[in-house]
Amino acid sequence: MRNVNLRFRLSTCAATLALLLGSGIVTPFRTQRAVAQTSISGDIQGTITDPTGAVVPNATISVKSLDTGAVQKASTNSAGSYRVSLLKPGRYQITASAAGFQNTTVQVVVNTGTITTGDLKLSVGSSAQTVEVSATSEPLIHTEDANLTTSFNQQQIQNMPNPGNDVTFMGQLAPGSIINTTTQATNGLFGYGNFSSFGLPATSNNFTINGTDENDPFFNINNSGATNLLLGNNEIAEATVISNAYAAQYGGLGGAKMNEITRSGSNAF
Repeated sequence: MRNVNLRFRLSTCAATLALLLGSGIVTPFRTQRAVAQTSISGDIQGTITDPTGAVVPNATISVKSLDTGAVQKASTNSAGSYRVSLLKPGRYQITASAAGFQNTTVQVVVNTGTITTGDLKLSVGSSAQTVEVSATSEPLIHTEDANLTTSFNQQQIQNMPNPGNDVTFMGQLAPGSIINTTTQATNGLFGYGNFSSFGLPATSNNFTINGTDENDPFFNINNSGATNLLLGNNEIAEATVISNAYAAQYGGLGGAKMNEITRSGSNAF
């Protein structure tokens, strides 16, 4: 009887493991590949074309951080498109090269939770020559997602008058945001926190620092400011307010998603 029970348990374990492997829950032999921006990183994607407007496949793309010097490589596919993911917010230089064309470079700024466009047009010539593009045209409509994203850089954060050094203060400047006022009709829900977004209660907002939730466990608000300071403005490198954020990485709250990224090192003092 002991042997029968042992065989039954072994066969049950084997069947369960096979089910998990087949469903993709357990993948010990498969490498997972991240291809999308997160709440603490951004992406660069673009299309490489020649002077006639035709796409250039198999072009080599080099993305260099102007803050740290770190370089990431990529190649265009058959449609001439490329994408570099999980980039730290900051300034980057994109260099595109292909046989028979001059190298072309452009500088862009990557923000958290957004996809920066890096389209480049190559000129015919020797690869020893480099063409520097002053800027790329940013599309008026982002077709990658339905998020409404507003980013504030370090200079904007520090120059904005903010007497309490409240790290959520910048959220009031995003489209659709209003300063909260407590009224009896709203039972005080709109009075909690710093702002409400597109008519939703402030308790529907989600606040994170470097992607980690910083919400009050009872009211689901961010306690900051002069009386309960989490971080001062000098510690923040970028703040991003995302509305209409229904992607999985933003959690289950329907209000604004505000994320602060703390400052980190670079090659310059």
